[in-house]
Amino acid sequence: MKKFYLLAIFAFGLAASANAQFTDDIESYTPGPLFTPRWTTWDGTNDGAQNAIVSTAQASSGIFSIFIGPDSGGQDAVLDFEGLLTSGTWTILWSMYIESGSTGYFNLQGDVTPNANANLEFLSGDITLVSGTLTDANGGATLTYPEDEWFFLKAVVDLDAATYELSINGVAAPAAPITGVSGFGGVDYFADSATNSYYVDDVRLEQGVLGIDDFSADVFSVYPNPVQDVLNIKSAAAVNEVVVYDVLGKVVLQSRPDAISPSINMSGLNSGAYMVKVTIDGASKTIKVIK
Repeated sequence: MKKFYLLAIFAFGLAASANAQFTDDIESYTPGPLFTPRWTTWDGTNDGAQNAIVSTAQASSGIFSIFIGPDSGGQDAVLDFEGLLTSGTWTILWSMYIESGSTGYFNLQGDVTPNANANLEFLSGDITLVSGTLTDANGGATLTYPEDEWFFLKAVVDLDAATYELSINGVAAPAAPITGVSGFGGVDYFADSATNSYYVDDVRLEQGVLGIDDFSADVFSVYPNPVQDVLNIKSAAAVNEVVVYDVLGKVVLQSRPDAISPSINMSGLNSGAYMVKVTIDGASKTIKVIK
């Protein structure tokens, strides 16, 4: 009987870990303020000012991303894992876009139930992204990021060792200590100043230590967007095919680069909106590109 009880607890733990993992490409929402159990606000109220904004202005994949900035009320949006993670190692990865002259800000959070403001558990320091440099106030670690293009931002949180490690496009900063929190519960995307204006897309939470290559093969980003002549595709794996469609669904450009991070010449296309379908290892995603 005791063995059965322990096995039941173990099985429950596995189920809880499996349920905690998720991927969110933002494509299931509609444009405008977002409020769901996963995308909530700092004080848990759906007031329209703090909410993340689903936007079509930029996208790492598909046509939607999350916009955080001061223009829509000064967002203070919280990505809620819908369950506090208290042990093990967890990786949170997302794509991020910050225009030149704009800045970004986020915190890794502890317990965010019933809301982040009720607990005030900051797992990380204040993490700012200004003029191509990410700075973590907890220990002062810095990383560089590219402006005017999508990049991968990853945090590996080791709850057993009480450390977290940030990285951008695979380049990691030294691990920083975790103190004074009960676990890992979410991420706060905050517009802390008038210059904050950034986009978040393709969010994924997984158990374990994962690199960009360990995520699905269709993870990629494109830049610049809008594009003038050449569209660059940043990918971890070889891009097999790129198909460009106009707004009527007609194929206007097709390429089979079979290369990692290829460039596509769009100089022959007229100005306007296009859908670019990228296929990597049999998996495809489509992103809206403006020329």
